[in-house]
Amino acid sequence: MIATAARRRRARRLGALAGALACVAASATFAAAPARADTIRDSEWPVAYLNLPAAQQLSTGSGVTVALLDTGVVQGRADLTGQVTTGPDYAGGVEQMGQAGWGEHGTCMASIIAGHGRDGGVDGMLGVAPAAHILSIRVIRDDDAPDFGQATTDSTPISDGIKYAVDHGAQVISMSLGGEEADAGDDSSAESDAIRYALAHNVVVVAAAGNGATQGNPISYPGGERGVITVAAVDQNSAHAYFSTTGWDVSVAAPGVNLPCDAYDSDDDYMEGSGTSQATAYVSGLVALLKAENPVLTPEQIRTVLEQTASDKPAGGRDDQIGFGVIDPVAALRAAKTMSGLATVPKAGAGVSSGYFGYGPTEKVTLADSGLGQRVRAEIGGAVLVVIALVVALLMLRRAKPPQPEFMFVELVQPQAPPTPEPGLGSEE
Repeated sequence: MIATAARRRRARRLGALAGALACVAASATFAAAPARADTIRDSEWPVAYLNLPAAQQLSTGSGVTVALLDTGVVQGRADLTGQVTTGPDYAGGVEQMGQAGWGEHGTCMASIIAGHGRDGGVDGMLGVAPAAHILSIRVIRDDDAPDFGQATTDSTPISDGIKYAVDHGAQVISMSLGGEEADAGDDSSAESDAIRYALAHNVVVVAAAGNGATQGNPISYPGGERGVITVAAVDQNSAHAYFSTTGWDVSVAAPGVNLPCDAYDSDDDYMEGSGTSQATAYVSGLVALLKAENPVLTPEQIRTVLEQTASDKPAGGRDDQIGFGVIDPVAALRAAKTMSGLATVPKAGAGVSSGYFGYGPTEKVTLADSGLGQRVRAEIGGAVLVVIALVVALLMLRRAKPPQPEFMFVELVQPQAPPTPEPGLGSEE
């Protein structure tokens, strides 16, 4: 999240996150006038842009738990009353709930996902799924934590957080984070194993594409892992946000520029800013609406619905900036209503719609390498000619395989903001 806090008493930047991974949160800081919580709805342009009132006539996310792997969510915020359960703290550190450096980014994301407002819902933060429940699992620290950048208490906080979420009833996992991790993308890391565990239990995993567009567009993990729905950011004109990482892993886009959210330490103040963090929270909220509307939908089906119903589709149907387009909650809910569930475990290789289910390009292998030959021979009772034909075909495909992408693992830094049209507030992912 690229963020600045809008305060009556002070203006303070909410900066990039880090932990076991370098957070994809980053960006410009904007000057901002003091802001009161009762004006937050006026600043919340995605409410009209995504037609959330109409979507919430179809679903509010009731009965769905969204596990938010982040910096923690502060209990007691008026817009989140009764909606937050605090899980384990895998990040650790000397900071405590209620202190700076604990729950700043996470509280903001929670309010975008599930804020129900106040005063009968007419004021305060209206999230995408106002009846959804948040399971807060702390896996990273805010960037103003006194021990920011130091080792986390748990050696594998992301993967352990994912497994805890699955084992404690989450239907959606939201991760507005990402960056560098040893062995990321090799499909045999603790994190990739945890994501497979989530998918096998019909849990949808959503993650940020990253804020590295001005830093060489490094593929961010866990966004680049198998089965993850990876989210880019757009502005009010549906244009790709200048900071949003461009890459093959981008599935869809969502609002991510000049967005308000709840402050961690006061009901009278709120934060406003930009980043793929916020975009991820908007998509996670929509997934909660879809799961409440049709609980049997698999992660792959959810991804397909989001892509196929997206608006503002790029030329050719997809590009690396905004994927298949901007999420359309009403269209997605209508499409999901009558769908039947399918197998939950994603397939390696070619999938549907985007050509892979959250995977990078898949390398083709020979029959001997994959063990497919034995299965084919058993099924066809020794039909040698068919086996030979399959071998020849796969060898031809092997020669024609496309070059694999080069994965870059870097700690993201703040990109320079373009000229600011007028004073505003910054934000994190």
